[in-house]
Amino acid sequence: MQLFHRYKIEFHLEQNQSSCSISNLFQHPTIIHHAQRIQQSINTIHPLDDFAWSSLYLTQGKQNTRASFAQERIFLDEQIRFSSNKTTMNNMYVIPLLYRISSMNDHISTTRLYHALQSVITKHHILRTALYVDSNGHIVQHCVDANIILNDDMKFNGLTIFNLHNDDSHHINAVIGEILNQADLFDLSKGHVINYHILRHNQSNHSFSNNDDQLTEDDLILFTIHHAMFDGASTSIFLHDLFLAYQSNELFSIDDNSLQYIDYSIHEHIMDMTLSQEFWLLELKGCTLARQLSLPVDRQRSPTNQQRSGVASIAEI
Repeated sequence: MQLFHRYKIEFHLEQNQSSCSISNLFQHPTIIHHAQRIQQSINTIHPLDDFAWSSLYLTQGKQNTRASFAQERIFLDEQIRFSSNKTTMNNMYVIPLLYRISSMNDHISTTRLYHALQSVITKHHILRTALYVDSNGHIVQHCVDANIILNDDMKFNGLTIFNLHNDDSHHINAVIGEILNQADLFDLSKGHVINYHILRHNQSNHSFSNNDDQLTEDDLILFTIHHAMFDGASTSIFLHDLFLAYQSNELFSIDDNSLQYIDYSIHEHIMDMTLSQEFWLLELKGCTLARQLSLPVDRQRSPTNQQRSGVASIAEI
């Protein structure tokens, strides 16, 4: 799916290009076949400019807008399954990004890296977006002003520093597990959705460096980001912009016309799904939807007890 999406973005392919559909790519899985299919699509394609989404300028002021379908699913699932005091897992929807410093000669400044992270959070509004239930019972999102959520107090803004006592993998994993399970790791209602953690080895291992601001070889950097605001496809964008911000040591210039995730959420809710609905109605015509599917499961449902356990995941297509 990610590869197909990249093809569509890079080569401006339309949804209904039969020569470059998902099923077509599966049937012709080699790169040379993909190139041929893409070229066929390009030869018959119409520009997508007429369908381009644009910014709705919803990040200005204090406007609340409905959460995306994905955000609603994650928010509800987290509230229902993991808000109880009985659970031992506080953060089911945390995305950890762990990196080890590998260079012996080049060091990383924690302060400069933190300022680079601030710049990325300022640019990508989703990384400072609050998610909560409003007075009408709707799950809404609101972009928090950068001046409110960011300041020079690094500890206040999600920076924590841990000293590793040894290089034992079990010890390191235990420290990381402790971080990931912190009850106050996130606060969606206030837009606190990303953190920055330093796992530093004992300075005795790094006798050549007495600067507390510097990360040296084998030190670890851990970013923890809430899945309601971030996914696997976001990682490359995040790292690319973080690298640029660190190298330049300057804030990004803000483009108010850029499309933000909050704009996508609105477009997602108002887009015409008539053709999709007609397709699936035709595709599922004649199916007995009430009949249970014969799927391999690790436990059997009782033929008499049809009550649900409440432990489930709901997906909206």
